[in-house]
Amino acid sequence: MATGPWSDDEINTTVDIYFQMLTLELAEEPYVKAAYQREVARTVDRSIGSIGKKFSNISAVLDEINALWIPGYKPLSNLQERLREVVIDRFTEDAELRAFMLRSVEDPNVDRSPLGAEVDPPAVNWSERSHGRVAVVGIDFAAIESFNRALGRAGELAVVEGERARLSAGGRDDLASEVRHVSALDGDGLGYDVQSFQDLTDQLVFIEVKTTRYAKELPFYISGNEVEASNDLGPAYRLRRLYRYGKRDAGYYTLLGPLGLNAQLKPDVYRALPAVDSAG
Repeated sequence: MATGPWSDDEINTTVDIYFQMLTLELAEEPYVKAAYQREVARTVDRSIGSIGKKFSNISAVLDEINALWIPGYKPLSNLQERLREVVIDRFTEDAELRAFMLRSVEDPNVDRSPLGAEVDPPAVNWSERSHGRVAVVGIDFAAIESFNRALGRAGELAVVEGERARLSAGGRDDLASEVRHVSALDGDGLGYDVQSFQDLTDQLVFIEVKTTRYAKELPFYISGNEVEASNDLGPAYRLRRLYRYGKRDAGYYTLLGPLGLNAQLKPDVYRALPAVDSAG
């Protein structure tokens, strides 16, 4: 097996195959990741493990530029600078892939699906994901998906149904009947979407729902109002992150408030007013 930095030919072959898989992922068509790794191995004199890591490096570059990447190849930093250049160039030149990616995050056709399995929050080191974090083509795909109202509403309904099922299964049909879809009934201004109950007690909890069709490590976007609500409500506040929504491997995790203690909050937008010159 070859060692040392990957050549341009090796990088180009690997990026080609990754982008083929990414297109299938966006189209929601089935494929076998291991088969594509073996396809790379037929051309590139590297181990299967090394090829898998290189795919994760490609995910890291796409993550840096706020594009979607393939779940299952979690972003892995410490990558070859030449790989970064090739991936960014390829993505920038591939208008068809970008249009496909944009359609996938804007798609209003969302089938109602269950929550899936609960998992622990992913351990994400922001410093390892902060090389650039810019939209090289002026598009932040994760941010656009976060404004997909049909997807957001479907996720909220899944949480409402999940909370009612949990409480009913515990013998508290009385509480289940009182779970409220607050954002639908009272509007979006409260900083949370669902009002439910902690465990099987009468203690209220307030749940903000964030839904993505993609990986659990994908950043989510929260408003200042939601952060303030998490501060005011403290541990009674929950942010429930639904990932891979509508897919066979769907799942969710929960963060407790205040969110500043349990999430890495990075400001992307600032509200500004002109500075007043006190001397003027």
